[in-house]
Amino acid sequence: MSNDDNFQGTNIDHLTKELALVFGQLKRVGHVFSPSKELRQSESNLLVYLTYLCPPGSNGIKVSGLSKQLKITSAAVTHVIQSLEQNGYITRTMDASDRRSILVTATEAGHEFVGARETELFERFQHLREHLGADDTEQLIRILAKSIKFLNTYEDSAASKR
Repeated sequence: MSNDDNFQGTNIDHLTKELALVFGQLKRVGHVFSPSKELRQSESNLLVYLTYLCPPGSNGIKVSGLSKQLKITSAAVTHVIQSLEQNGYITRTMDASDRRSILVTATEAGHEFVGARETELFERFQHLREHLGADDTEQLIRILAKSIKFLNTYEDSAASKR
């Protein structure tokens, strides 16, 4: 595409296109944990959220609460939970205060799995930090945080206009 190309009637400059392409590439590396041989990406994501929301010793979280946190349907959460439970990474228990509700929590094996993955993650980002240097790392954090805030606000305002 040239700089003069129109996208749905709007003239988009080269820098804007490049910015959009780079953000698109972030999605490809956006799964911060490297692929696991034991778990699918959806299972890994849910387990990570669960360990953050419910530290060891906590009672757990309802499927509906986990669904809201992950922004996916309760049916999808239930499907992933079944697989994680079969692999010994989570347990389901009845909520003592509401016997109709099921609470989900990570097992010790689930917390260990996430802990090992976090170690890999932080090592990878330590290498990136060393590659960029302290100043560029601080600038990248500032710019990404500012961009995410803008895009979330933009998305919220676009949704309210619908």
